Amino acid sequence: MGKTITIEQLYHELKALKEDMEIVKHVLISEEEISAKELEEIRNIKKEMESGKEKRFDEVFAE
Repeated sequence: MGKTITIEQLYHELKALKEDMEIVKHVLISEEEISAKELEEIRNIKKEMESGKEKRFDEVFAE
């Protein structure tokens, strides 16, 4: 016969699973450091996109 669990027990198990998944994700997907120049370029592109200015894909990712 199966074990009976409460919603609270299920919640705690799911919360623990989520925390474990975050640890695994952090280990498998390393964070990349970018230079201040690259960050400024990304921010400028974002501003241009938000203002409606269009850029071709190869212009943005040419380098």
